[in-house]
Amino acid sequence: MTKEFRYPSRRTFFNIVVPTVLSALVVLYVIVMVMTNESSQTSLSIGGLALLVFLDHFIALSHPDKIVMGDSSIEFMGFNRSHRYSFEQITRINLRKTAFTKSAYLRINDAGLLNGRYWLQLDNLNDGDELLARLNALIEAKHPMMKNFDRRSFTRTK
Repeated sequence: MTKEFRYPSRRTFFNIVVPTVLSALVVLYVIVMVMTNESSQTSLSIGGLALLVFLDHFIALSHPDKIVMGDSSIEFMGFNRSHRYSFEQITRINLRKTAFTKSAYLRINDAGLLNGRYWLQLDNLNDGDELLARLNALIEAKHPMMKNFDRRSFTRTK
């Protein structure tokens, strides 16, 4: 059974679209500053950070606005593009909860800069608990040694 998990449109706009557009504008502004020889090390640093945000949100799709999970595949969608993984193609999967927010970090196969890494805010998704249960079942079936959702990526000291 195919199920679609989607963020509310307001969350998508303010948490995904706005940062992506603003980072693209900052990168363009820094490029213009470099071309006119008005750039400084500060503006280059800000431009570099904005480029990383743009790559992360737009190119890598690591903040998808829709997840479709069926009987044989999972697909992450955003900005009219998608990354699709059939369950047969998944050799490694890891889901890790962060310590200070209610988000989770999902890595599929050999996750790199441009694919395989996804930040999911399960509380904001419609039926996020069902997606979590499906992902845990997939982890158990495909890579049971990586079932570490209960472990945190940051450990608190005292």
